[in-house]
Amino acid sequence: MRILMISSEVETFARTGGLGDAVYGLSRALARLGHDVCVVTPLYGTTPIPEQHQFWMDGIHVRVGWGPDDVRTCGVCEVRDTSVTKNGGTLRFCLLANDWLFGSRRGVYGDDSGTFGDNELRFATMSRGALEVAARLWPDGVDVIHAHDWHAALGIVYARATMGEAWARVRSIFTVHNLAYQGVLGTDALDRLGIPRDLFHGMCLEQDGNVNLLKGAVALCDVVTTVSPTYAREIQRRGNGFYLEWFFRMNARKLIGITNGIDEERFDPTTEPRIAERYDAESVWKGKWTCKQALVSEMDLGWADAPLFGCVSRLTEQKGIDLLYDSLGALVDRGARVVLVGKGDARLEDMLHHASLRYQGHVATRIAFDAALATRVYAGCDFVVVPSRFEPCGLTQMYAMRFGAIPVVTDVGGLHDTVEPANLARGTGTGFVASSPSVVDLLVSFEDALSAFLARGAFTELRQRAMQRDHSWATSAERYVDVYRG
Repeated sequence: MRILMISSEVETFARTGGLGDAVYGLSRALARLGHDVCVVTPLYGTTPIPEQHQFWMDGIHVRVGWGPDDVRTCGVCEVRDTSVTKNGGTLRFCLLANDWLFGSRRGVYGDDSGTFGDNELRFATMSRGALEVAARLWPDGVDVIHAHDWHAALGIVYARATMGEAWARVRSIFTVHNLAYQGVLGTDALDRLGIPRDLFHGMCLEQDGNVNLLKGAVALCDVVTTVSPTYAREIQRRGNGFYLEWFFRMNARKLIGITNGIDEERFDPTTEPRIAERYDAESVWKGKWTCKQALVSEMDLGWADAPLFGCVSRLTEQKGIDLLYDSLGALVDRGARVVLVGKGDARLEDMLHHASLRYQGHVATRIAFDAALATRVYAGCDFVVVPSRFEPCGLTQMYAMRFGAIPVVTDVGGLHDTVEPANLARGTGTGFVASSPSVVDLLVSFEDALSAFLARGAFTELRQRAMQRDHSWATSAERYVDVYRG
């Protein structure tokens, strides 16, 4: 099949979280299965361009809006990945180059001055530009349009309503990675972005008098997927659907939950060059001990014998960082050490700074988006905490298990689907699950984790089970192929 992926983030080019990882991993897995995949994303000012790239001789002309001057020219930088094409598939990344919209910016969605005020225009250009790229690559047509989150929603809207009959017949999938972000705009966006006004009604783009891009994509696509089965159920319940739960219930017949995978080649403790010692499931105790000593020394936490908890996260209310902050005193009193790594909301950043000062020598904080440090945390920590209030899928817990760090999570969304509650007596499970996102339930899970840490033999077996759990993209990609064919 010819599959067009549209996303504002793709790992290796630009990412701020799990969206980029998911799109990259799924695309590679689909190419391995023999399909032709084209991923379209912007060429941001911060995007590293690989040595093996080629700029198209002729750019593409992208119409966003109805006026004569609403056509923008974008260059196309094509990068081919030949490492995943053994079964006859192809994988290419086409980066849209436009200095005014993308290249002059030092961020994906915003910079130190705040969120960019023209993001809807930037991602409308990406969405329409993706269709133009696909038309150039595949003159005979595309089999599937797969758009990710609100930034790519207009790819489905334009194909269905503005690009002609051939595009309107192309099947489309829209994946909700995080319903908290929906692309809500004023009604002036209809003409400014070239959206037909007859789509502005309560069963499509209209929401409380505004334009809701995510809602429009859900209404017009053939299939809606979420990034875990539990999240697909949660967003249909009041309080979890961000005011669209009724709309997802109406569209439940085309709603499917497919759990994200991870790239197990990239996240592999047997080959990872950035950790103090490489190891596998059989050598996990020795390898993690060496990595733990190195991390404790790096973070100036002093005592490697103590149970070491880590948290690597975007700092937002969704992620429950304040719940973890309120639990730190109890962890420290029980002799634990804690490493906190993340960047985001200024209030939460200040909270973590305060924690490292209040519990100096016991809690270490790094305000950063640092992939190498995150990997050292997974390798060096005994436990990795994911205390989310809601979690569409979550990748951190899967990365942690890959490195033998035991997840402590809340029982929501993808965390429910990927972490099996541990029972050391029976030799089952892969982590510790708080029954709700609250300080009380989180503390109960921490107590279970600390007790398990003392049972060295059983704890090593728990680590081995976690490392051997299959979180690869292979199974998930096959499920997506079934959906495409259906």
